[in-house]
Amino acid sequence: MISTPLQVRFADCDIAGHIHNAVYLHYFESGRMNFFVTELGSDWDWKKHGIILKKNTVVYHIPGRLEDQLRVEVACNQIGRSSFTLCYSIFNQENVLKAEGESVIVCFDYTINEVSSIPDFMLDVLKKHLITVKQA
Repeated sequence: MISTPLQVRFADCDIAGHIHNAVYLHYFESGRMNFFVTELGSDWDWKKHGIILKKNTVVYHIPGRLEDQLRVEVACNQIGRSSFTLCYSIFNQENVLKAEGESVIVCFDYTINEVSSIPDFMLDVLKKHLITVKQA
């Protein structure tokens, strides 16, 4: 799991002082980008070994607020042949879960415009951060 601190901005909040629901997708993206850069490096060939975001889901638990000191934790909970699922948990400074979600990501080779298998270097990273999901 990779943890990324988040900066709550005034613009992230609605008139009630809560973090707007759509902002959580930006928070997931910040965590996802930190996950990739931390684990795969900044010289990753995004054209040859690209990714496409296929689906996002968000479950809101407790509203976040401007004064919260948030972090997003990112792990992997599913690996397929050409796609994988990253999962996110957003906590405040008291470790209260504010929201969680998932992103289904598909590997894509932009040099030939085709879906591709997960490259070995990425597969190794995903396996390193693979968690088991409890069934409800």
